[in-house]
Amino acid sequence: MALKLLKETDPRFQWLGWRVVVFGVTILLTLSGLAAVIAFKQGLFVSKTRLHFLADHGAGLLPGMQVRFSGFRIGVVDKVELTEQAKVQVDLLVESRYMKWIKADSTAQLLQEGLMGDYYIEMMGGSPAQQPLKAGGKVNFAPAHSLADVAYDLRSRALPILDSFQITMDYINDPKGDVRQSVANVKQLTAELQQTRARMDALLVRLDSTAGTVNARLPRILDRTASSLASVESAVRDASAVASMVRGAVEESVPRLPSIVRNSDDLVRDSRDTLQGVRRSWPLNTMLTPQSLEPPLPESRR
Repeated sequence: MALKLLKETDPRFQWLGWRVVVFGVTILLTLSGLAAVIAFKQGLFVSKTRLHFLADHGAGLLPGMQVRFSGFRIGVVDKVELTEQAKVQVDLLVESRYMKWIKADSTAQLLQEGLMGDYYIEMMGGSPAQQPLKAGGKVNFAPAHSLADVAYDLRSRALPILDSFQITMDYINDPKGDVRQSVANVKQLTAELQQTRARMDALLVRLDSTAGTVNARLPRILDRTASSLASVESAVRDASAVASMVRGAVEESVPRLPSIVRNSDDLVRDSRDTLQGVRRSWPLNTMLTPQSLEPPLPESRR
């Protein structure tokens, strides 16, 4: 009876059951809303298209992995299983609104965020001319290169370079090789060039002394040359005067040449007659043998 009176009279216990019910319902609604938001963020209420690809091994491939396109999340990995052909089949759930960029020749590549980050599937867009991939379609797969793969690739690329470097160093260090011979020839050429430089220095010293001598004698030579040029100019002027006189005499004699020629013929004739008369006079006619005064004729005209 006392307990009943306490329940009825204590105001703290009024509506206690309803308060518990309301609190529980509120918690459930909050959790449900949070779950709905998370599900919506995860794309559970978005239409999805199932795709798949085949891989040689399942390293790094796990259900729940993100599927990205150009860095944006477009889906998740739904299932990873081993086929009868010992291949790993990976099923993808891609949001249907992004399927317009997934072409028939698109490629799925396994990538990792940084060196120690999570793996994810990156979808590579195909050719724009290709049709979008249908539900259940297969995409190509390109596995990610692990650190071991990268190290092996670097090793395979570096070994030939190191071998070539070693061969080159051996060739350079060969005492009878072309490199050593070339170095020896360069040293010899350098020594010869030093000798040639010493000779050139001596030659330059002699040239300096010769130039000094020429510089000292040059004024006198120039003076003599000037006087010689003056003499030459005077001689040229005299020769010009003589040539003018000869030209004048010739010009004066040219009109007289015909008369001189005619007079010379008469003079020759008179001289011939006089000479014949002298030869015929006594006592010269007894002392001289008469000579024929006819001009000699050539053999062809006799």
